[in-house]
Amino acid sequence: MYNLVKFILKYHFTILFIIIEIIAISILFQHNQYQKVKFINASNFITGAVYEAKSTTVDYFKLRDINEQLAKENAELQNKVLELNYVEIPSLYNDTVYIQDTVVIDTTRQLKFYAAKVISNSLHKQFNTIFINKGAKDHFYVDMGVINAEGLVGVVRSVSDYYATVTPIINRELNINAKIKGSGFFGNLTWDGKDPVYAQLYDIPNHISPNIGDTIVSSGYSHIFKEGYVIGYIHQVVTVPGKSFINLDVKLAVEFGNLNYVYGIENTIKESIDSLSIEN
Repeated sequence: MYNLVKFILKYHFTILFIIIEIIAISILFQHNQYQKVKFINASNFITGAVYEAKSTTVDYFKLRDINEQLAKENAELQNKVLELNYVEIPSLYNDTVYIQDTVVIDTTRQLKFYAAKVISNSLHKQFNTIFINKGAKDHFYVDMGVINAEGLVGVVRSVSDYYATVTPIINRELNINAKIKGSGFFGNLTWDGKDPVYAQLYDIPNHISPNIGDTIVSSGYSHIFKEGYVIGYIHQVVTVPGKSFINLDVKLAVEFGNLNYVYGIENTIKESIDSLSIEN
């Protein structure tokens, strides 16, 4: 208390001056409309700038959570799109079955989507690998197909409880059966290890005339990817002298240098398909 009194006595002229100034400014703004409007505008500008800066800072630190939420919502939308593609039909055995793309399946949806964040990604190696932050605990498993919003990404190679690695298209070990969209002509798509923007589609019959820009999609001849996932677009047609086929340079739909979130595709009837393959 003594120090407070000492401080007031020492600076009483300055304190009195500040108080008088505050009173004078208050009277000025209360009785002069022009100055009052100017003060309010200036106050709003400063307050708005402070709140905007605060909001921008908070939003920046929330970006990761927001992106993860958006990825989950996108996965849910993928699942809902599949549901809309199913048509309910009566069964001869009084059970409900569904038909999709002319294939009759049971009431359990064949495909489900799960979002994951890319935590590491290589581009310029011969055997590039993608690491994601989801694993067996989140329904990811070996040989699971992986896509993103642009198209086909790759296949899950290994899985732990909480993490997984993905072999992308830009890995020389990965082969994907692909075709020209809207046609029945398919071939083997691989990567030559050079440019991460392009892959190569081999063994297309040379009697067809594909056009630059035609879409290349998954053929569906695999339990990993259903038919129609976009892989890329024809960039160049390469003729092979003396051969009855042509090769295609394909510009990949996925920009692997800017890969953030991906979606694992769970095939709920994979075990049934695998068992048929083993029996055969």
